[in-house]
Amino acid sequence: MRADPIQHAIDEDLVRVLYAQDPIAFFSHWFSIAVLLAIYWPAIPSPPLFIACFGFYAAANCAGLALWICNRRYPHLLSPRGWINLHALRGVLLYSAPGLAIWFAFQSPQSDLPLLHTVMLVTLAAGVFMSNGFDLLNFATAIPFLLFPSIVLHFGVHTFDRTILAIVLAFFFCAINVYALSYRKLFQQVVQARVDQQYLAESLAVQKHVAEEASLAKTRFFAAASHDLRQPLHAIGLLAASLNEPAATPAQHAKTAEHIVYNVEALNQLFNQVLDLARLESGVTQVIRLDFRLSELFERVGSQYRPQAAAKGLALRIAPTSIVVHDDPVLLERVLSNLLSNAVRYTEEGAIWLGFRRAGRSTGGYIEVRDSGIGIPPEEHERIFEEFYQVANPQRDARQGHGLGLPTVKRLVGLLGGELQLRSAPGRGSVFRFPVQAGEASGVVASLNETVAGAPAAQGRRVLCIDDEPSILEGLSSLLGRWGCTVRGARDETAALAALDDGFLPDAVLCDYQLANHRTGAQALTAVRNKLARSGHEGVVTLLITGDMASAELAALALQGIPVLHKPVTAARLRRTLDMLWQQAERDKTRVASAPESSVAQMADAAGAAGRMEKDVSRDVAGAPPFAAQREARHGQESASPREA
Repeated sequence: MRADPIQHAIDEDLVRVLYAQDPIAFFSHWFSIAVLLAIYWPAIPSPPLFIACFGFYAAANCAGLALWICNRRYPHLLSPRGWINLHALRGVLLYSAPGLAIWFAFQSPQSDLPLLHTVMLVTLAAGVFMSNGFDLLNFATAIPFLLFPSIVLHFGVHTFDRTILAIVLAFFFCAINVYALSYRKLFQQVVQARVDQQYLAESLAVQKHVAEEASLAKTRFFAAASHDLRQPLHAIGLLAASLNEPAATPAQHAKTAEHIVYNVEALNQLFNQVLDLARLESGVTQVIRLDFRLSELFERVGSQYRPQAAAKGLALRIAPTSIVVHDDPVLLERVLSNLLSNAVRYTEEGAIWLGFRRAGRSTGGYIEVRDSGIGIPPEEHERIFEEFYQVANPQRDARQGHGLGLPTVKRLVGLLGGELQLRSAPGRGSVFRFPVQAGEASGVVASLNETVAGAPAAQGRRVLCIDDEPSILEGLSSLLGRWGCTVRGARDETAALAALDDGFLPDAVLCDYQLANHRTGAQALTAVRNKLARSGHEGVVTLLITGDMASAELAALALQGIPVLHKPVTAARLRRTLDMLWQQAERDKTRVASAPESSVAQMADAAGAAGRMEKDVSRDVAGAPPFAAQREARHGQESASPREA
C-alpha cells in the first residue's frame, strides 16, 4: 500500500543528493584530468588515442555540469526516476574515460605510471562512494568502469607485485560494494523514517481538522438544539406560573392548560427527533427487510398527508404501481413521511407526486417525491442535510419545524443501502428520489393496510410497574388507574417478585432500564418472566422504558422479544403500545388454539422471529397493521407528522 509513496520519496531525496555533489565533482574531475596529463606529458603513448580519450573525458565532465544546470532550472522536466537514470548515464560516460585510460600507463616505458594512475582511480572511487553510494544504479555504473580495467591489466602483467596490487584492488572493489550496500540501507531507513513522520504529521493534521469540524458541528448542533428546546420550556414555565394567578377565570385556566399541552408536545417532538438522529448515528436502528406491495405503503402515507395537502389546495397524486419491493416498510414509511411533509410545507400551489420509476434499472427502481414548491438553490443542496438548517426559515419559527427531517431521511436512506438524490431549482420545485430493490410476489405474507378490529381495551388489565423513582411510579399508577387498570408498583426486582408471590399475576410488566443496586430492567424482566413461566402464566406483555440510546443490552433485549420505549414517553404513546401488544398477544393465543397440532411448533418459531424484530417507529394511526404491531416500539420513536427540512 505504501511502497510507491516511500519509493517516490526516496527517489526525490536521491535526486537532491546526487545533483548536489555535481559542482564539486566537476572541479574534481578537472583536477584529475590535470594530474593525469601531468603524469603522461613527458611521454604520451599513442597521442591520437590519448587526445581522443581525454577530450572525451573533458566533454563528459562538461556534459555533467550541463545536466546539473538543467536539473536546477527545470526540476519538473522529468520524474525523479528519470533524473536518476540520466545521472547514471552521465556516470558511465564520465568514469569510463579515466578507468579505460590506464591502458596508456601500461603502454608507457615508465614503470611507475600504472601505480600512479591506479592511485588516482582509487581516489576517484572513494569520491564515487561518497557521492553515489546511496544509489545502486549510479554506483554500479561508475565503480566497475573505474576499477575493472585496472584489475584486469594488473593481473595480466604476471609479476608478484602487480598480482598483489590486483588482489588488493579486487578486495577494495568488494569492500566498497559491501559498505555501499549498508550505506543504501541506512539512507532508505532515514528516508522511510522521514516519510513515516510526514505521514503521521499529515494524518494528525487531518484528524485535527476532522475533530475541529466535528466540534464545530457539535457546537452548532447544540446551539440550535438548546435554542429550540429552551423556547417551549420557557413558554411552559410562564404558562405554569400564570395558573397560580388568583384572578384567572376557569376559561383562562383551560386555555393556559391547552397551551402547556401544546408546548409539551412540541418539546417531546423535538426530543424524539434529536434522539432519532442519535439512534441512527449510534447504529442501533436495525433494518428488517420484507417483501411487500409498494402501492400499499404509498396509500398509507398518502392517506396521512392528503388532508394537509387538500387544506392548502394542493393535489397529492400517487402513481399506481404493482411492484413488490424487498425493503424495510417501517423505515421507508418514515422516509416518505418526511419527504411528503416537506413537500406539503413548502408548496403553495400546484401538486405533489409520489411514485415509482424504473429509470433504467433491471431490478428495482427509484421512489420519487416531486413537488411544485419554492425549490432549493444549488448552493443550498448540501446544507439542507445539516441538522437544524432550514432554507426558508431564517427566523427559526418552530411552527415551520426544526430542520431535522432531511438529515434523518438521508441517514435512513443510507442505512437502507441507497443514496438520496436531489434535483431542485428556485421556483421549479424539488425532486427527491432513492433506490429500492425488487422483491418476490410469493414472499408477500400480509397486507400493510390490514387492520385488526376490536383492539383489547385496558379496562380490567393488571399491570406491574417496576421503577426506582417514586414520582414515576405514582404517575404510572395514576395514569393506568384512570384507564381502568389494576396497578402494582415495585421499587426493584425483589419487590416485583414479592408481588408475584402475593398472587398478583400481571397482564403487562412495565420496567425502567436503570434500577437501584446496579440492577437493570433486563435482569428484572428476565426474573419476572421466569417466575411467571414456572407458575404457568405465560404470554404476559413486557415493556422496557429507557433513556439509554445505545446500550449493549438493548440488542439482547430485542432478541428476547422485549419492546423498548425511549423516554420521554407520552400517555398516548404508552396507551397505544400497550393496546397493540395486548392485541398481538390475543391474536397469537387464538392462532395457537385454532392451529393444527403439527403447525404449533412452526407458529412458535414465527412468533419468536417476530419478537426478535427490534421495534423502531410508532404510528398515531387508528387500526395499525400487524407489521406495525410487531414493531410498534422498535426504538420508541414518536412519529412527528411534520418532519421538516
